[in-house]
Amino acid sequence: MDRDSLKIRVVTDGRPGNATQALGLAEALARRFPAQIDEHAVRLKPVFRALPQRMAAGFGRFAFRPGPAFEGVPDMVIGAGRRGNLAAAALRRGGARAVAILDPQMATADFDAVIVPEHDRLRGPNVLTSLGALNRLGGRALVPPPWLPALPAPRLVLLLGGPSRSARFDRASLARLLEDLALFEGWSLLATPSRRTPSWVVPEIRAARPDAWIWDGEGENPYPGLLGAADAIMVTEDSVNMTSEAAVTGRPVHVSGLGQVDPKFRRFHATLQARGITRPAAEGPGAWSYEPLAETERMAAMLCGRLGFPSPAPLPI
Repeated sequence: MDRDSLKIRVVTDGRPGNATQALGLAEALARRFPAQIDEHAVRLKPVFRALPQRMAAGFGRFAFRPGPAFEGVPDMVIGAGRRGNLAAAALRRGGARAVAILDPQMATADFDAVIVPEHDRLRGPNVLTSLGALNRLGGRALVPPPWLPALPAPRLVLLLGGPSRSARFDRASLARLLEDLALFEGWSLLATPSRRTPSWVVPEIRAARPDAWIWDGEGENPYPGLLGAADAIMVTEDSVNMTSEAAVTGRPVHVSGLGQVDPKFRRFHATLQARGITRPAAEGPGAWSYEPLAETERMAAMLCGRLGFPSPAPLPI
């Protein structure tokens, strides 16, 4: 295969968490060899939306509304989310190498490789397991933005999640979070909510910590820069993605909660604690170090060998 013309297509359901993982993997591959990346959110035809994943897979491209995602055949297609993985499997039938991120809920043999987090427990001959979620932070300089208020050190960066199918986030969760924050008296607080954060959470945090800097949702999210400014990070237990991203920094990660999440999330947090990456926020401030988590880069390297793509040293950033 001509490494100078590698084309990588990313197909997802458009959900930010899924798109971030798929794009992160594509970008990690592009740091290893020249590649063109195109991204598409795909849509199923209404009649196929209620079908089980395995049944919908039998209809291939016919199950989708027409769009540029199905024009031409890329060298590799990376799918994430139900619709994204269905589309990746359909493009594989046309000759593309296909990678699924997260459990595709269909035969793993429909893909050249499937990447799932360890805590999901899906296994198979072509299944690769990562510690947590993939992300787009690898290769990025986490430089605090110049406009960031000159808040004195030490700085605690708070990453706020919210309720999901796998985790609760209610008034009791917020009360526990505020108790955890109170342990960091004397620390500057910088916080960023997510799309799942309930509207009543930020006002409560502002009332408890009027000195805090909290992103108001206007303009580009300064998330990477905030991580670069952190002396420590606190993240709510409901988000595997944000916890995984926090662990890219190599700085102490405090997890608030640990109790109102599905068993698979508890397995994830237990693994990070066992590896010395995170500690419960209820223990208060602490200083520790660990090898920054670089699972996206590790998965990219494994794919190069598995799929026969060239794998030179990473390209200069």
